[in-house]
Amino acid sequence: MCTWSLAVSMGAATLLPFSVIGSEIIQAYPDNYYFQWLNWPLIHSLWNYIFALSNLSLFILLPFAYFFIESQGFKGHGKGIMTRVYETVVVCVLLIIVLTCLADVIYSLFLTESASISLSILNLTSVSLPFLYSCVSLLGVLTLLITTPIGLARMFSVVSNHLLATEHSKIIDPLEEMVFRLEYQTLKRRLRRNNQGDVSLPDPFLPRKPLRGYQIVLQSVKYVSAMVVLLLLTTITVLMVLINTLQLLFGFRALPVYAQYMEVNSRHTLGIFGAVVEVIIIWYIMIAAMIGVYSVPLLRRIQPQLRKTSMTCVIANCTTVLILSSALPILARTLGITTFDLVGEYGSLMWLSNFTLVWTYNVAFAFVTVSCLLNHFTTPVRREIIQRVRDLSYRIRAIESIEKMD
Repeated sequence: MCTWSLAVSMGAATLLPFSVIGSEIIQAYPDNYYFQWLNWPLIHSLWNYIFALSNLSLFILLPFAYFFIESQGFKGHGKGIMTRVYETVVVCVLLIIVLTCLADVIYSLFLTESASISLSILNLTSVSLPFLYSCVSLLGVLTLLITTPIGLARMFSVVSNHLLATEHSKIIDPLEEMVFRLEYQTLKRRLRRNNQGDVSLPDPFLPRKPLRGYQIVLQSVKYVSAMVVLLLLTTITVLMVLINTLQLLFGFRALPVYAQYMEVNSRHTLGIFGAVVEVIIIWYIMIAAMIGVYSVPLLRRIQPQLRKTSMTCVIANCTTVLILSSALPILARTLGITTFDLVGEYGSLMWLSNFTLVWTYNVAFAFVTVSCLLNHFTTPVRREIIQRVRDLSYRIRAIESIEKMD
């Protein structure tokens, strides 16, 4: 079940990039024989399948996996597998009933004029389930609001630490090498003294091979190139969010609501190149969000560790990844990262039609991202300034104490 959920998460994460590239190919090459399999009904069906499978994994499979681990079977029916399955099924049914009633109460009290509560199968499929997933998607988007800016700032540290660690692992300290050579010569002299003769031992140090010119250049510029690429991607992301915020404010862009005709609003102004840029930015945001998830103090506890991860922690990680990957298309459309309209049930989420919420989300995302980046890049300077001020104040107090003693 966890494997199934991770597969659905991968499908949800690749859904929007595939749709963006696919829509551009359909409109750029409408009569191409090799792209006849790629059409609008296929894209629409993929969105519906991902939506249905996400609901199945989130509300049935993952809860079943968790409750099955915690179950012990009904009292008096032994401790076999089937008794645990029966108990898990009963608990899952009760959970679904509780969530359905809770969603119906909230929907009746806050989102409808009449406060009448009516539970039925039709209500479950038409109101409660979409409303539940709307709440879950809102939770995922709010989580991305916290984790993505942190991940964008942490991305620079992760890449720099990885590159510097790779370089330092290939470089041997000359002093350590000298110590090793002296120890080797000492052992060699002791063997000669004990054996009263010459002992020829192979040199344990391999001869240094001179690096080629392109390798030296590559080692010199790869760190700078990586930092420039990260800075460029981050700048493009922030600029796209700011432009989308201004367009929403002045009415040049509509809310990310349901599109009946994808052919109208799915075409990118820059063509294939613009679609590729959008896909790169979307994947960059997803990677930054995953890095930010395990940097947040509350979610850092569930970070997987080699041979130390419990099954409960695995289920928690699968749930987190599923929620974030399912919210990725909504995040990209809400922030204006892509011009591709949300398809199927994704576009009919209730909170997407709230202008105040969408615009406030854009402003908050831009503000938090800029704040995290400024805090990340100015932290060493601030620490140095604070340390200098402390040293100066300590010297002043020391001088004053000496003068008082005199």
